[in-house]
Amino acid sequence: MKLKALTLLSLTLLLGFSTQAQKVEENDVLGTWKLVIDIEEELDDEADEADTILEEIIIKSVSGLVSGVMENIDIYFEFKERGELIVTVNAYDDVEEEEGSWYINRKGYLVIEDIDDGDDFHISADDDEWKLIDGLLISDEHEDDRNVYMTKVD
Repeated sequence: MKLKALTLLSLTLLLGFSTQAQKVEENDVLGTWKLVIDIEEELDDEADEADTILEEIIIKSVSGLVSGVMENIDIYFEFKERGELIVTVNAYDDVEEEEGSWYINRKGYLVIEDIDDGDDFHISADDDEWKLIDGLLISDEHEDDRNVYMTKVD
């Protein structure tokens, strides 16, 4: 009985440790990552947090439309050495690339700096810290729900 309880405790501890964020090293992020946004889940979460019934209805009514649009958009982040970043957005077969920058902060988390080309291309990072959890880069803002994350493609 003690062995069974000990095994269960060990398994629980191992699983707990596997989902904790690890410090990001430059070699961990170098390469190309695809941004994944589970927009339906994100909108459901937003609807659940709505202040009024009207707000909830509006969020739920646009959910399908936004989801359809997001299926046709791919966003890639190519992290290069010395903090160089190339962001590629492929929307309906129209490809746009912009240069940006990134760094690893003192806490060991990835930070992507805002990108604004002066025209209509803008990425606001909002000082998000990206944590490496189970091989995924997960924004600290979405760490609990995991609706927004990056997965390595090369």
